[in-house]
Amino acid sequence: MLKIEDLKIYYESKKGLVKAVDGVSIEVGEQETIGLVGESGSGKSTLGFGILKILPKTAQITGRILLDNINLVSKTEKEMQKIRGKEISMIFQDPMTSLNPIMKVKDHFLETIKTHIPDIEEDKALEMTENALKAVGINPNRINEYPFQFSGGMRQRVMIALSLVLNPKLVIADEPTTSLDVIVQAQILEVLKELKEKFQMSMILITHDLGVVAETADKIAVMYAGHVVEFAENEKIYYGAKHPYTKALLESIPNTDIDDLTLKYIPGNPPDLVNPSKGCRFAPRCPFAKDICFEEEPPVFEIDGSKVKCWIYKGDENGDG
Repeated sequence: MLKIEDLKIYYESKKGLVKAVDGVSIEVGEQETIGLVGESGSGKSTLGFGILKILPKTAQITGRILLDNINLVSKTEKEMQKIRGKEISMIFQDPMTSLNPIMKVKDHFLETIKTHIPDIEEDKALEMTENALKAVGINPNRINEYPFQFSGGMRQRVMIALSLVLNPKLVIADEPTTSLDVIVQAQILEVLKELKEKFQMSMILITHDLGVVAETADKIAVMYAGHVVEFAENEKIYYGAKHPYTKALLESIPNTDIDDLTLKYIPGNPPDLVNPSKGCRFAPRCPFAKDICFEEEPPVFEIDGSKVKCWIYKGDENGDG
């Protein structure tokens, strides 16, 4: 349904071009959820914004983003406005600031609906609004209230309803539970799972928390310094991770076993994306790095159905390039 090929998103800065997304290729199937995980600054949100082309003016984007074989990269801003919200929608990271504080809840929905269906009658638009709010567990009687009258979790439910009101093919959820407490996080994730089935949509779930995607995603793409270093089915990531970075991420999850109080972490820092390290970008932090890792960027190897960007697997399988 969505196919991303060699996508590059660079930002102009005083220091040079920031290579935030640098040659990413992934696919999202119909009614499939892809978890996009990695440390802060790995390029996850930029990739999500790039799909919708809601990037700052300093951004340069190349490659292909195919939605049902239509390349979004070549679309104009006016053409993208018809796609955003209707074909692809987004749940933004912070529900506290994503809603306009001086607009009633219903006005957010009416604006979205009428942008894509200009001749719709207001009664029909209000009916669509009420149905969307019901789907996320909000009483439709509250449509005349303002965002500040809702809790953080309820605001996020409003954001989810807003993203679904036009029944898009794909929803991009950018860290939808970051600012919420753990109980509300669980509720929001359960709502997303239920709505995915109800609306038969695909989803990209962006997060730095591997626990969030454990029971939600069908496949997981692990990003590091602008690259997807591993892409595989959920179980293959959690029970058979292949890239050293993926393994390190999993090991750094706090252990709930009180007999093991050792806190594991990944030493070092991510590279400067203006001047990323030569070769593999994870090599300076990798305990398995070889000489070639510091000299040449690894291709993508397909191992047992997993796609891994690591020289460890040279000879096990042919690289995709």
